[in-house]
Amino acid sequence: MDGQEEFLKEFGDFYGYPNAPKSIDEIRSTEFKRLEDTVYLDHAGATLYSELQMEAIFKDLTTTVYGNPHSQSDSSSATSDIVREARRQVLDYCNASQKDYKCIFTSGATAALKLIGENFPWSCKSTFMYTMENHNSVLGLREYALNEGAAAFAVDINEAVDQDGASRSSLTSFKVLQHPVQIRNEAKILEGELTGDAYNLFAFPSECNFSGMRFSLDLVNNVKQNAEKILEGSPCSKGHWMVLIDAAKGFATQPPDLSLYPADFVVISFYKLFGYPTGLGALIIRNDAAKLLKKTYFSGGTVAASIADIDFVRRREGVEEQFEDGTISFLSIASIRHGFKIFNTLTTSAMCWHTMSLTKFLKRKLLALRHENGESVCTLYGNCPLKVSRHDCGSIVSFNLKRPDGSWFGHREVEKLASLYGIQLRTGCFCNPGACAKYLGLSHSDLLSNLEAGHVCWDDNDVINGKPTGAVRVSFGYMSTYEDAKKFIDFIRSSFISMPSEFEKRYLLRSKSIPCPTEGFEDRLPSSACHLKSITIYPIKSCAGFSVNSWPLSNTGLQYDREWLLKSLTGEILTQKKVPEMFLIKTFINLNQQILSVESPYCKRKLQIKLDSDSYLPGREEFYLQNQRYEVQCYENEINQWFSDAVGQPCTLVRCCQSEYCFSLNKNRSMGMCRDVNGKLNFANEAQFLLISEESVSDLNNRLCSKTQKLSCGAPPNVNPMRFRPNLVISGGEPYAEDGWRNLRIGNTYFSSLGGCNRCQMINFYQQTGQVKKTNEPLATLASYRRVKGKILFGILLRYDPGNKARLDTNSWLKVGDEVHSNSE
Repeated sequence: MDGQEEFLKEFGDFYGYPNAPKSIDEIRSTEFKRLEDTVYLDHAGATLYSELQMEAIFKDLTTTVYGNPHSQSDSSSATSDIVREARRQVLDYCNASQKDYKCIFTSGATAALKLIGENFPWSCKSTFMYTMENHNSVLGLREYALNEGAAAFAVDINEAVDQDGASRSSLTSFKVLQHPVQIRNEAKILEGELTGDAYNLFAFPSECNFSGMRFSLDLVNNVKQNAEKILEGSPCSKGHWMVLIDAAKGFATQPPDLSLYPADFVVISFYKLFGYPTGLGALIIRNDAAKLLKKTYFSGGTVAASIADIDFVRRREGVEEQFEDGTISFLSIASIRHGFKIFNTLTTSAMCWHTMSLTKFLKRKLLALRHENGESVCTLYGNCPLKVSRHDCGSIVSFNLKRPDGSWFGHREVEKLASLYGIQLRTGCFCNPGACAKYLGLSHSDLLSNLEAGHVCWDDNDVINGKPTGAVRVSFGYMSTYEDAKKFIDFIRSSFISMPSEFEKRYLLRSKSIPCPTEGFEDRLPSSACHLKSITIYPIKSCAGFSVNSWPLSNTGLQYDREWLLKSLTGEILTQKKVPEMFLIKTFINLNQQILSVESPYCKRKLQIKLDSDSYLPGREEFYLQNQRYEVQCYENEINQWFSDAVGQPCTLVRCCQSEYCFSLNKNRSMGMCRDVNGKLNFANEAQFLLISEESVSDLNNRLCSKTQKLSCGAPPNVNPMRFRPNLVISGGEPYAEDGWRNLRIGNTYFSSLGGCNRCQMINFYQQTGQVKKTNEPLATLASYRRVKGKILFGILLRYDPGNKARLDTNSWLKVGDEVHSNSE
C-alpha cells in the first residue's frame, strides 16, 4: 500500500469533498492552475483566491455600475443593496440573528479591534482579561485599558477533559491561571473601589494562529455568566463582562455559532477566508454592546446633520452608519459574495474535515521522523490530539526541528531551504508573542536578553543561547492537497534527516581545531598547484564588475572595490535582491585617466565620473550598515538622475570616505564563518576578498548536470564562476581544496582565510538576452551538499593577515598568473 492509499484509507471520508460538485483534484486543476510548481502552505497568513472567483468578480465589476452608497442615484441604490446583502451573508455565516447583531465593515480585523479599543467604556473600575495566546492586534487593546486606569492581565485556560478525550461543556469546566495584574495608574485605582457597575472585556481567539489550538466557545457563556467563580473571587472579576472573539484565523472553517455562544464582538478579515479582497474586514457586534461604545469622532456617512460654525451634530441611528467612517470599500464588499458562493458550495463542515485530515496526517508523519541515532526530529507545539476530530485543532502545524545531537535547526534555515524547493511557509512568532513564549519556554529574561542581542521580529536571529526564537508554521487551506503535504514531508526528510556530508564533518572539525598561528606561516607554504585565473573589481555595490590582468591593492582590498553604493531616497541600500536591474549596470575604471565609467541599457549616454570628482556635494554624510559606521561623499543631481533612470526608481550615489568597525575573532582565534576581522572594508558584505576555485565550480556543474539528467528536465544549467561575484578566481588543484586553507600567498601578497562564504539567492540571478532572470539553481544543489549549521558555503573569504611580517605595501599589485601557495594547518 503506497502513501496515498494509506492516507485515503483513513481520511478518505473526510478528504477531498466527496459530496461536492468538484473533487479536490478538479478544484486544483481548474481554479488554482498557478500552483502547478508551488506548494503554498501559509493559509493562516493569507489564503489564496480562486481563479474562477476572480473571473466572477471581474465580470461583475465590468458589467455593473456601482456608485457611492452615500447617494440616492440608481447606481448608488444598487451598491446599497449589495452591501446590505453582504452584511446578511456575514451574519448568516456565523448564525447571528439580524435582530441581535450588526455587521460593521472595517479595513481588516485589526481595524475592527482598534474600533473596540477606542470606544469601549473603559474606567478605573474596568478589567481587560485576555488569553496568553493572542495576536498583537488584540494585545494592543491593553493600551486603551491601561491608559484609562483599568487593570489588565493575561490568563492560561485549562479546559477539563473527560477520560475519553472529550471536552466537557459546563459552566465549571475551565481552570484559569491568572498572570500578574498590570496597572498603569495605581493611585487612580485605589481611589475608586471595584464595584459591579464596571464594564470588563475578555478576549480570546477562536483558533490560535501560532499552534492551531481551538478554544472552546463555551468560554463565552462561562465568562459572561460565571466570571467570579472562574477567577476564584478575584476583585477584578466584578462587573459586567463582555466577550471578544478574534476569529481572523478560525472563521473560515469553524465560524462561531452566535446563536449558541452570544459573544459581544467578533472580528474577521476576508482575505483570510477567500484570499480576496484584501484590506476588508468586519466587526460583528451585538446591538446592546454597540450602545455602550462611546464614539467621539464623526465623519461623512455617520451624521444625519451637522452645522459648521456651531457645536451641533446629530448622528445617524443605525449601528453600521455610526461606526463606518467615510465611504466604505464598496467594490471590495461587492466581491465577497463570490467568495461565499464557493464556501456555500463546498460547505463549512466539509472544508473543516478536509483541512483537518491534512493537518492530522502531517503531524503524525512529523512525529514519526527519527535520526539515525533514534533521536526525534520534530517538536510539535499545541496540545491537539491526533485522533480524527474537527473540533480540537485548526489547520495549523507549528514545530521546530532538531539535529541528531539535540541542537536546533533555525526556523529561518527551514524557510530559506523550503523556498528553494518551491514551498511557501511562514516562520517566526506570527505576531503572537504570548503563544511563542509559552510553547518555546522563553522566560521574560530570555525575551529581554534576545532583544538586547539585537533580535526583533522578522530578522534572521532564529536561535539565541541555544533556544529557538520562533517556530516553523505550516497551514492548510480549503484547496490544499495530499500532494502538498507529501512534498513537504519529503523536503523535511531529504534536508534535515540525511547524514551530515563529509564536507560538513570536515568543516566543523576544522572550526574546532588548533588555533591558527599568524607568525611565520609564509615559511611553511608548500609548492603551488594553483594560479590566479582572473581578477574582478566591483566599484558599485551590486552592480556588474569588470575584469583586469592586474590591479593595485589598498587597505580595503582591491583598490576602488565596492567603494560606491546606491541608496533610495528613504535611505535604504539598493541591492540586486530588490533591484535586479542593477545587474545590467556595467562599470569600468581607467586608472590612467582616473575615471569611473558606467553604462546601462536604460540610459542613452555613458556616465563618466572623475575619481577626484568636483561633482561632490559639500560636506559628508554618516550612516550605519551592518554595524559599521561610514562617512560618505554624495553626488550632485545630474549623476543621481542617471542612476535613477538606470534602476527605475529615485536614488542617490554615495562614495565611502571612511569606515569604522570593531571586529573580534572567535575566542580560540580559530577559523569560523564570520565577517572580516581586523580588516578595513568599504561596502563589501563580509570581507575584503572573495575567492572562487574553477575546479569547485566544475564539480558543481557536474552535479547540476547529473541532477538534470536524473529529473529529465531539459538542458542542465552551466554556472559560470562569475555568477558568484568573486574578486579572485583560481585554477588548479582539487575541488574545494580552498575549504581547508588557513593562510595563502598570491604572488608576493599574504592573506588569511576567514572561512566559507555564506551564499544567498543572489547567485540564482542570471542575465539572458538583456533580461535579469531567476531560478532556484545553483543554490538548491549547493544546499544538498554544502550546508553547515544553516549556512550554504561556497568560496572563501580573505583578508590581509595583520600579524604577518610582510606588512601591506600600498604599491602591491595582484596579477593574473600569479602562483597561489596555501597552508592548511
